Amino acid sequence: MNHNTKDLYRDAVSLSLPREKNVRGYAIRRMPIGQLLTALQTLREMPGELLDTLMPGLTPKTLLSRFRTMSAQELKTMLVRAVTVLPGYGVSLLARLLGVEEGDLLRDEMIGLDGLAEMLEAWMEVNGIENFIRAAGALQVKVRNSITPAGSSGSLQRR
Repeated sequence: MNHNTKDLYRDAVSLSLPREKNVRGYAIRRMPIGQLLTALQTLREMPGELLDTLMPGLTPKTLLSRFRTMSAQELKTMLVRAVTVLPGYGVSLLARLLGVEEGDLLRDEMIGLDGLAEMLEAWMEVNGIENFIRAAGALQVKVRNSITPAGSSGSLQRR
């Protein structure tokens, strides 16, 4: 791609993605890449934090083995914890993604669950998340095809 083609491509992409979208009185803006990477790191750490909140001191492997022997009461206790903890984690993450104070989201009567979903959808749109996922998938196929010899089963063999 020459320089002019790159500029045209960049212009076409930036024109197709809104820089900001208003949802229920909140401006949903495109995130700088550094902030996006921080949010993705938060997503990566969230399962471990949730596990520690739901079943303190257990590793994922230990939790899986405990599931086999867990009593109905223990399972019920864990599910109640999950129901009370998961929404808070979701709102906290969304607040970080949107750059909004978590308390504002929790106190705003105009938002509700449907509003949170609209906000997440708007965030995905202005940040081109679907485009990124599609492009990353295509890139993964290209990379895999470039390192897999034609006619092979997909596994690389050492010579």
